[in-house]
Amino acid sequence: MKFLDVFNEIDKGNYALTDEAIYASLQNGDELIPLYGGNKEHKMTDRRISVSAKTKKGATIKIFSGEGIIISLDGSAGSMTYKNGEKFALNHHAGFITLRKDAVDKVNLEYFSLFLQNFYREMGVSDGSKTLSLEQVYAEEFSLPDFDIQCNILNSLKSIKSKLDTLAILKKRYYSLMDKELATEYNQYQAKQIKISTCIGYMSGNSGLTEEFIYQMLQSNSERFVVLSSATEDNTMMGEIPKCIINNRQLKVFEGQEGLLVTRNGKAGQTKYLPSGKYTINDHAYILFVKDTSPYEINLKWLSLQYKQDFLSYASNSDNGTWNMTGFFAYTKLDIPSIDEQLSIVKKYDTLLQRINTIEEIERKYCKLISKEIA
Repeated sequence: MKFLDVFNEIDKGNYALTDEAIYASLQNGDELIPLYGGNKEHKMTDRRISVSAKTKKGATIKIFSGEGIIISLDGSAGSMTYKNGEKFALNHHAGFITLRKDAVDKVNLEYFSLFLQNFYREMGVSDGSKTLSLEQVYAEEFSLPDFDIQCNILNSLKSIKSKLDTLAILKKRYYSLMDKELATEYNQYQAKQIKISTCIGYMSGNSGLTEEFIYQMLQSNSERFVVLSSATEDNTMMGEIPKCIINNRQLKVFEGQEGLLVTRNGKAGQTKYLPSGKYTINDHAYILFVKDTSPYEINLKWLSLQYKQDFLSYASNSDNGTWNMTGFFAYTKLDIPSIDEQLSIVKKYDTLLQRINTIEEIERKYCKLISKEIA
């Protein structure tokens, strides 16, 4: 059968749902709902948007609910997540699949989201990042067992799904531990009450570095830089872009050293460690780095952990404010322990992170096991 034999046309998310539009909506003071895009999964996200939000073009956003499947069309193209009863919004990197009324006894949506996921992932075409067009989805044929068999297979997988739910709870607890404020006594200090500007510098973002601008540059084969936004989860990456002129200025890039991404808008003051790489940012974030002239050894992971509350305290509002970079650099002072003691703290943090990575690896193996059940 073909897609449109049993499904309605995919309802794509909103185009021009830029960071500016998202942050503006947070000022509306009404209900906030999850915002998903081209993610690997669509179960947890820090991104929220107002139910009364408008796109950059002035269009009212679509609000999705009811039973259906979110499918990623860009980024992690082909990834699908079953939804039933949750209210959410989508950007144009994803769409929502719903059943035709005459197909309710032909397709179990949860079954389809699990067992057809690899089929659509492999269909994606790699062009900088994986993409999946609606034309591709509608044109390809697929086969499904009888409806009763679909339901029986899902029922047989209940134990696996239960284990996955347990892993998700454990992972959430580890994240909670990582979010706790760090209270540690150190034995040796390199210095105390040092102005942060003595040893830490920053790079501000590029104005006008929107999704539309990035897509215009996709055809270039030049060396590319990962574009980061103010989100601090995995989907902070907006794509890749070569060095270019933007707003009559050379694109600002960050490469050759470790950095610390700091959210300027929205979840203001939150941080994300950046290993050495090739990055650029829009104007909703900053990248902090250790100055070459710093007289002290500083590990940026330690800085983000030890001074987490200081970063957040310079946000006008922890949910939808703006991070006060000027105030942070003017007034923040550091007590800098020995580098060995810094690394000891980072090691404990990395242990938690490793446990989360282990859980995610187990989750991937369970998902492969689920896929084999249908073979």
